[in-house]
Amino acid sequence: MKIETPDKEVLNKAKMAEFNRVATTCPAKHWVKSLGKQTLAYEAEHYPRARARQQAALESFNGAVGAFAADLMYHYGNDEAEGFMYRPLDREELSHTLVSARNFEKLAQYWGDLGWLEMTGHIKATDDWEGQKIPGYSRARRYRATVSFVEQAQAYQITPDTVTAHFEINGNQVDLVQFRETNKTAHGQRRDGKRVRLKGPAADYQLQTMRRLNRAMQAHTYSLKEPPILRRLFNCVERDGFDFDLGGRFYCSSSDDWMEMPKEERKHITIDGEATTEIDVSASHLFILYAIHGERLDYASDPYNVAEYPRDVVKQIIVTMIGAGKPPQRWPKGFAKKYKQQHGHLPNKDYKLKDVREAVLQKHPLLKKLKTGKLDWANLQFEEAECFLAAMLSLHEAKSIPSLPVHDSLIVRQADVNIAKEFLEKAYKARLGFAPKVTISTP
Repeated sequence: MKIETPDKEVLNKAKMAEFNRVATTCPAKHWVKSLGKQTLAYEAEHYPRARARQQAALESFNGAVGAFAADLMYHYGNDEAEGFMYRPLDREELSHTLVSARNFEKLAQYWGDLGWLEMTGHIKATDDWEGQKIPGYSRARRYRATVSFVEQAQAYQITPDTVTAHFEINGNQVDLVQFRETNKTAHGQRRDGKRVRLKGPAADYQLQTMRRLNRAMQAHTYSLKEPPILRRLFNCVERDGFDFDLGGRFYCSSSDDWMEMPKEERKHITIDGEATTEIDVSASHLFILYAIHGERLDYASDPYNVAEYPRDVVKQIIVTMIGAGKPPQRWPKGFAKKYKQQHGHLPNKDYKLKDVREAVLQKHPLLKKLKTGKLDWANLQFEEAECFLAAMLSLHEAKSIPSLPVHDSLIVRQADVNIAKEFLEKAYKARLGFAPKVTISTP
C-alpha cells in the first residue's frame, strides 16, 4: 500500500530494520504462525506457485515473517519518524539477516495488498544549500505497519513497547564484525561503503574477540530494554595494505541504543542496579595523532583553545581535518547549517576559514602530518578502538567490571570509576606509549 511521501524531516528520523529477531514467547509464536498462514493463503490465491516450497525454504519464509513483523511493530513506536522504518533492498546486505531479498520483496508486496503495510516510494529530490539547488537528495523506501496490523499484534498482547520481551535477537544473525569499503559522499550525502566478506584466521579472530566481549557484557544486568550487544565495524578495506587496522569502532546492535542517547539521558542508565558515571578520553583522536609521532598532547590548556576562536569552531575544524586527512577548503555543511540555526548567519560572516585553519595548525602542527587515505580518521579510530577493547576486556576478566562504550568514553558503575579510569589510561599507555587525560562526568 503506497502512501503520500511524508515530510523529509520525518523520513530522516526513521531507523533501519535489522531483521534479526525471532519469536520466543508463546503469544509471539502464535502471532507469527497466524501471519504466516494468512500470508501463504493470500499467495496461493493471488500468486500461486508452480512448485511448493521445500522445507528449508518454508522455514526461511516463516523466519522472515517473524523478523519483518517484529521490526514493523518495534519501529511503529518511533514517534519522531511517525512509525516508519527503512531497509534498502540490497541482496548482499539482506543475506546477513533473517529476511532474504526475495522474501523481503514478497512480504512487502503481499502485506501491502493485505492492508498491513504502508510504504513510500523511493525519494529523490533536490536539496537547498547556500541558495543553490543541489541534485541527489535521496532516501530508501520507508515502511510502516498499518492500524490493522498493529491491532492483530495487540490481540496477542504484543505492542511496540513489548516487542523486545516477545522477540529476541538471534545471535547468529547479528553481524558482530563487519567489513566495508570507504564510505562515499555525493552532494553532501554519505553512503555506507560496500559490504565485503573477509574470511581467514584474522577475520575469525575478530569474530571470536567480539563474542568474548559480548559474553562478558551479558553476564550483567542493565536498565535497557534488552541485554546490550556490540558489533565492530572495520572500514576502508580496499586501501592498500589493509590488515584489520582501519576503523574498528564499536556500535550497538541491540535496541535502546545508549550511544545515540543524549548524555543527560545516559546518566540514568544503571548497571547491576547501580548508578553509573561516564569517563571520557579528552581529545582522543588528537592525542593519538601526537602519540604515534612520539609526542604527548599537552593538556595544560584546552587543546581546542586556539586564539580568540570559539571552542566549537576550533573543534569542528580539527575534527574535519582528521576526517578528511587534510585541512578543509570550505566550512563543513552540517556545521555551517547548525551555526546558522544558532546565530542566524553562516560562520563565514564571523570568521575567515583560512585564518582559523592557520591558527589551528600553528597550535597543532602535527595535523600537517595527516594524509588522505594514509593517515586519517580510519587509522586514529582503529587505535582508539583497540585501546578501549583492551580496557573493557581487562576490566571484565580481571575485575568483573562491566562497561558500555560510547566511542571515546565508557559508562561504568560509580563504584568502579577510579579503577576503570586507571585501566583505560594503562591501555592507551601500553599501546601508544603515553596516557591521555581521562575525565569523569559529574553524576
